[in-house]
Amino acid sequence: MSTIKEEYRQNSLITYEGPITVNLVSFLGNYIKSFIDFDNKVLVRLFKIYIELTQNVSYYSAETMQVKNGVNCGVGWFVLQELKDSFRITTGNKILKTDAAKLISYCNEINGLNEEELRELKRKTRAQAMVRDVGAHIGLIQTSLTSGNKLDYNIDAINKLYSFFTISTKVIKS
Repeated sequence: MSTIKEEYRQNSLITYEGPITVNLVSFLGNYIKSFIDFDNKVLVRLFKIYIELTQNVSYYSAETMQVKNGVNCGVGWFVLQELKDSFRITTGNKILKTDAAKLISYCNEINGLNEEELRELKRKTRAQAMVRDVGAHIGLIQTSLTSGNKLDYNIDAINKLYSFFTISTKVIKS
């Protein structure tokens, strides 16, 4: 697993690295809602983005771990930071190198669209859900819609088989 870079550790409210189980996502989601004393609209947006991004790690990380009940979950990390004008949620996890081009394509497509176009893309993608696995794509679209901001992402090669995918977005405080 790639260690969390210093830029994400600064101003962090929550930092976690390890297996991301459904129970952990739920527990820390509730913690975020009770811990951060801020406008409820901003909190709801933060919570929704947190759920989308951590679920993507749990479901799609190339590094997995079997937990006590025999269920496999993804391994990675997430950070919630409070910045001057915004909150930033970032996740990182190992991916198969063969998935990198698809993720870059998704993120670039999403970042190139306005809100109305994103909603249309989400409808089209959801309609294709029975034909192919589109879960991560819909989650990324929803993250951008919820945040009202672009996706900031990076993919770093690890070796011949794996890369490391980092993605974040901001929720403006006002």
